[in-house]
Amino acid sequence: MPLIILSGYPCSGKTQRAQQIHTHFTTKITTSTDPRIKRLKVHTINTSTLNLLRTVYREARTEKEARATEYSAVKRLLTKDDVVIADGLNYIKGFRYQLFCEAKALLTPSCVVHVAAPPEKCREWNSARKAAAEAEKEGGNEGEGEGEGNGDGMPYEDDILENLIFRYEEPNGMSRWDSPLFTVPYIDETPDLDGIWDAMVGNAVKKPASESDYLYELDKTTQDVVTLIQEHQRSIGAGGGSVPVADCAVALELPSSSITVPQLQRIRRQFIALNRQHGVGKERIKELFVEYVNAQFR
Repeated sequence: MPLIILSGYPCSGKTQRAQQIHTHFTTKITTSTDPRIKRLKVHTINTSTLNLLRTVYREARTEKEARATEYSAVKRLLTKDDVVIADGLNYIKGFRYQLFCEAKALLTPSCVVHVAAPPEKCREWNSARKAAAEAEKEGGNEGEGEGEGNGDGMPYEDDILENLIFRYEEPNGMSRWDSPLFTVPYIDETPDLDGIWDAMVGNAVKKPASESDYLYELDKTTQDVVTLIQEHQRSIGAGGGSVPVADCAVALELPSSSITVPQLQRIRRQFIALNRQHGVGKERIKELFVEYVNAQFR
């Protein structure tokens, strides 16, 4: 059965998304009345289950061995009755192609889930992990739980993190080995996972809007929000305050100092880059963009 390949920067929240997918699929399976679906089992493969250290990414040889370990685990578990979630960095397109070929050889579908977070957010989360690890050591708990450097909640050394971010090869939905591609923005706490289920297990694949329509809506909606911010700042002579947004459940929470036009356009470009691969339903673009803008100034 299906192979779900997660991909993203280190510390982008891939393991959280893998857990959400695992839970969603397990619930679908246990509540189904279809015997074909009820016999399915869900497996998640990650650095913790494979007992891999973060330091494997420091050298080409150990990194290659780590990828071979992940590939072997996928190959071993992937059968007609097993759903495999490959929760690794999977940042090299050649390796994603290798996993795609393995699924294809078994006549089972595969997809890529791109967990999209900007590098600065990944650095922030990695720093938080490092601080938590230091606090745990000071508390005398270094011998408990997962080994040092192991497990999906452990931090990366700064040089390894930067190297992996630099070398990351973003999935492209136009490539057959990255298709279908589902993009999950880091600010979307409860993403709609039914599309992944339908594409991998269900009989009906949800048909997305055409690329031109989607990109038009993404461009127009984000520009409308940017224009609203600019008009608000002109009307009050400064930034700051809560600004309601039409047809949106979330209000803009602007900082006290005015946001410049270059800042707004940079934020808008980042959001579009994160979501250009049909990662969001058109009806959710506005709400997610407002949340994204708010997150930049917290």
